[in-house]
Amino acid sequence: MKHLFRSICAVLLALSLITCLFSSAFAVSSSDIQDELDALEKRADEIDAQKNELQAQIDANDEKTVNVVDQRAQVDHEVTLIYQQVQNLNEQLRQYNLLIAEKQAELDDLQAQQNDLLEHYKQRLRAMQEQGDISYWAVIFRANSFSEMLNRISMVEEIAKSDQRMMEEIRTLASDVLSAKETLAAEKVTVEEKKTELAAAEEELEAKRAESEKLLDELIANAELLDADMEKYDAMKNELAEEIAQKEKEYNEKVEAERRAQEEANKNNGGSTGGSTGGGSTGDGSFLYPLPRSCGSWCTSPYGYRYHPISGTYTFHSGVDLAASGGTPIYASKSGTVTTATYAKYSWGNYVVINHGDGYSTLYAHMRYYAVSVGEYVNQGDVIGYVGTTGNSNGNHLHFNVYYNGSLQNPFDYVSVP
Repeated sequence: MKHLFRSICAVLLALSLITCLFSSAFAVSSSDIQDELDALEKRADEIDAQKNELQAQIDANDEKTVNVVDQRAQVDHEVTLIYQQVQNLNEQLRQYNLLIAEKQAELDDLQAQQNDLLEHYKQRLRAMQEQGDISYWAVIFRANSFSEMLNRISMVEEIAKSDQRMMEEIRTLASDVLSAKETLAAEKVTVEEKKTELAAAEEELEAKRAESEKLLDELIANAELLDADMEKYDAMKNELAEEIAQKEKEYNEKVEAERRAQEEANKNNGGSTGGSTGGGSTGDGSFLYPLPRSCGSWCTSPYGYRYHPISGTYTFHSGVDLAASGGTPIYASKSGTVTTATYAKYSWGNYVVINHGDGYSTLYAHMRYYAVSVGEYVNQGDVIGYVGTTGNSNGNHLHFNVYYNGSLQNPFDYVSVP
């Protein structure tokens, strides 16, 4: 008996825990899940902003890398040009050395000719000394006749003139050759100076090349770090996208559970669910149609199950979609305090939530932009924003939700269709 009592207590305790857990799970409304979705989307936006900033750094690093590569290519080109110029100068120096050697050979030859002529003079003088007192006049006056004397005079003068001409030619040639040699030597010095300048320029360019290589290595290393960071952000974004998808699934399931609970409550109370066509309800009069009745708006997607216009999946629609021209003013359906005015990239876009008190609140989504701020009190009929197509939308329209105690309601149970 004692054991049976303990078993019963254990079963009752387990049932109590299950009930608590079940109640706790249902204590979370679709509105709460939507808040969690908004927080996730806000985190996704923050990651996008961080990725954009990181991408800007990657782009700047890539631009620097391209510039350094271009600079290095220019330096390589200039080094190649200098190398070619040095090669040309080396060839010029080789040619100058050959020409200077040729001129030196010519000078040596002329010097030899001059030495031969001087030796000829010396031999002539030695011969005259050996023959005794022979002079210019002795040669002339030893002639046997007057005509022979004239011939001797002419011969002696011709020999003297020939020797003089030869000596002058040798001196002139020697002077020209020496001048040419000096000119070549001077030009050779100029080429050597140019070669020295090019060597200094080449050394400077090599220093620039080394600096460019160092900077390029740093940029490549930085690019690898930035790419690694981007991979981390991509992984975070993918993980967050999965979490958002899971949360959206949870939201849809919660919306469906609340819808069924509302239907059951309406049946028990003898009420009506208002249908899902959105065309048969007149509303209770306390909520205002959120668009100008003269704007020609119409319901493109009612409350309830439908095929999603973007994903194509058959899912529960949490409110009604009211098509209208972009920029059409949106009215507060009922007086209350603005609790949310923000942007949700992956769902509502620009949207506003108003708390009307007594458990009621309304949501207005996909606005072009909103015209109120959190904490602001608005009266029924005040303009709170303008029709747009922001967020998960494929055309200008207003998505309109009504909540009671955090649970979704059919909006057409509260507002009448124009």
